[in-house]
Amino acid sequence: MSADAAAGAEAGAWDLPEVEVLIREIHLDTFGHVNNATYLSLFEQARWDLIEAGGYGLRVIRETGLGPVVLEAAIKFMREIGLREHIRIQSRAYDPQGGKIMRMRQRMVNSRGEICCEAEFKFGLFSLRERKLVPPTPAWLRAIGAPTP
Repeated sequence: MSADAAAGAEAGAWDLPEVEVLIREIHLDTFGHVNNATYLSLFEQARWDLIEAGGYGLRVIRETGLGPVVLEAAIKFMREIGLREHIRIQSRAYDPQGGKIMRMRQRMVNSRGEICCEAEFKFGLFSLRERKLVPPTPAWLRAIGAPTP
């Protein structure tokens, strides 16, 4: 997140690299701003970009049978985002503290540094074979940038 957010970093939390997005025509609704459901898609794309960059893309998910699943989402819209705006998606993950469920906060920031949208997601690592949540593996934790002991 931003330097001011890092200064007030919470225990058990870490920031992930920012993802930049250009808002295109397909992201807009009839009001000429980003559609509410599109915010969720953009946040999800940023999460996929982050885990892919961390070495845990679809190939690994298919090989291991373990992949991320969103369990809960809460979103707050604060400012309009319009056509051809450049935004940054900032992400901060939180340690599961020995459990299976993790949290991630994401926000969209425009080129003026204004927060346009914030969301919090609860997610876990899902076994496609067992059809249930499993504890985060070391490979998964590395992929989401968790600090190593």
